Amino acid sequence: MPMRKKSTFTRSIRHTSVKRSIFRALALCAGALFLAGCGLLSGPDVTPTPTRPMAAVVPTFTSTPVGAAAAQESGGGTAQQVAPAATQAPAPQATDPPAPTDTPVPTVARFTVKPDLTAANVNVRTGPSTAFGIIGTVARGAQFDISGRNVENTWYQFCCVGGQTGWIFSSLVNVENANLITLAANIPATPVPPTATPVPTQAPTPVPAPVNVDHCAGIGGDGCKFWLRDTDPADNGGGELKLLIGFVHGGRNDEVQVHGGYFVEVQKDGVQVHGFDHNTRGGTNIIEGPKGRVYNYDKGVSASQLPGGNVAGSYTIWVQDGNGERDSQNYSFTLHGNQGLVWLVFDQRPR
Repeated sequence: MPMRKKSTFTRSIRHTSVKRSIFRALALCAGALFLAGCGLLSGPDVTPTPTRPMAAVVPTFTSTPVGAAAAQESGGGTAQQVAPAATQAPAPQATDPPAPTDTPVPTVARFTVKPDLTAANVNVRTGPSTAFGIIGTVARGAQFDISGRNVENTWYQFCCVGGQTGWIFSSLVNVENANLITLAANIPATPVPPTATPVPTQAPTPVPAPVNVDHCAGIGGDGCKFWLRDTDPADNGGGELKLLIGFVHGGRNDEVQVHGGYFVEVQKDGVQVHGFDHNTRGGTNIIEGPKGRVYNYDKGVSASQLPGGNVAGSYTIWVQDGNGERDSQNYSFTLHGNQGLVWLVFDQRPR
């Protein structure tokens, strides 16, 4: 009996060992099949199983920050720190140009007495003519505001000399802002010299009204006897002022007037020119000049003896008789450059 029990136990052990061997063999076969299917086993009898080709893979691109790309290029991995992008400087703001500064607009005309005049002082008169009285003088270089002018624009009004409004000859001054000069508001009338009225001893005889009005009655004396008819300046080099004057009577075919001792007074730029006074008078020495006219007064004064030391300038001329009485109005002419020879005709025929 005891032996039977041992045999049964022995068979049980053997049966268990057989099962374990079978399981181990199955596990090895399964592993071999798995390795063969994955292609891990190779040999002359192993034929690879063809596989279906896969579709081409289209790469996709994902934008990468510049800083990250640089980090990847240098480190070969994922960038751990991204450099900040460079910032652009702000564009300069447009600024408005500065407002223009207004240029002061002149509001008054002004004159300066010419500094190169021969005389140190020039006369200032009560009106726009040498017929007015002198109220004082102003020195070379003096400046004054101009308050007006006369109709001919040959005299300027200004204030003040000795507390009075005066007038100065235009050729004696340099003017600033001449366009602002206007006609003076109150231009004084040319003064008329008083004449003595005789005491009548009997009833006055009625005087008939004159047929011709003498427009020069206001010049004093017995009025005008000559009127300037022609003025012809010519070049002579400018070394002297030479006047050739004809005193004629146009009503008698330009008959030369030699009686009365007529002569001329001359001013240059408002200053008296000596040498054309009563020491030289019109005579019988006849000279034929431009346009076939005759002249009987010939006188010259060198440039060095003229105001300013030259011939060029503005001149005023008038006729006087042997008694020193004015026989014409004032007449003006201007010389330029080398001009110095002047032909003038004073006609005794009333206009």
